[in-house]
Amino acid sequence: MLHREMCGITLEDRLAFGFLTVDELSALKCIGITAIYADIKKGNLVVEKFGKATRVAGPIARAYRPGRPLALQGEGRLEQGAA
Repeated sequence: MLHREMCGITLEDRLAFGFLTVDELSALKCIGITAIYADIKKGNLVVEKFGKATRVAGPIARAYRPGRPLALQGEGRLEQGAA
């Protein structure tokens, strides 16, 4: 599902402007869902809730490095902190 175009929207579009599911982020970063939820609990990954659904903004998903805190730097630019 990650590489398939849906309604003309590519993964690249979603990483730039959209949202990814936790399952998609898991596949993209080659880590387990449990590790992602652990980073969410630690505050290393910011997510948005849509009802019961958990989504990760594309730019945050792109910058996410498992186990490291994510920091906003400058003008909304995301950079991975060195924890």
